[in-house]
Amino acid sequence: AYDKVVIFFNFGQLGSVVGEQTYYWDDLEFVLPPMLDQVDLPITFEDAATVNYDLFDFGEALSVIVTDPTDPSNTVVETLKPNNAATFAGTVAGGDGLASPVPFTEEDKKMSVRVWSPDAGITVRLKIENADNGGIFVETDMQTTVAEEWETLEFDFNNLAGGNLDLSQVYDKVVIFFNFDVTGAGDKTYYWDDVLFLASPPQTEPDLPLTF
Repeated sequence: AYDKVVIFFNFGQLGSVVGEQTYYWDDLEFVLPPMLDQVDLPITFEDAATVNYDLFDFGEALSVIVTDPTDPSNTVVETLKPNNAATFAGTVAGGDGLASPVPFTEEDKKMSVRVWSPDAGITVRLKIENADNGGIFVETDMQTTVAEEWETLEFDFNNLAGGNLDLSQVYDKVVIFFNFDVTGAGDKTYYWDDVLFLASPPQTEPDLPLTF
């Protein structure tokens, strides 16, 4: 319990040296941190002042929100997979889950992530799971095609690498793995941004006149 307050003016200085001085003080308050919004899709990392991205690493991955090294106006996540990283080293965006579930439907089962990898041909796994029950999940893989460049990877959850997509379940947690199923090799650094759900465009009925 901390239940006593002490204040010091011109701390470290002798009164006999600096001379007699008078100070005034008032309004001593306890300041609560601002309440941040729970992260939700799309995840862009551009509003860290108002959104709690709550990055959570495991398997020795190390992630931090940084300025895009290729674009000073953009904000991204830097993920280091060090030499001692496990094959399953990964990062959760929103440790307590998303504010609303990923809106999977029979027609819409795709997501995308912009990634920057030092190597082409590495596996990036995207896993979507239930925040309260990790046994409810789906995951799928994509390969990077370029080295040291940004590209957008499209993840199709019709083609699963694990789990079973049950549309009656809630999927509200996002996990990403770089160079999945490979141990840390060479302290590789990856960047990622713009985690999106790819919804089909709304269908509109044709109207007269039909001009073709």
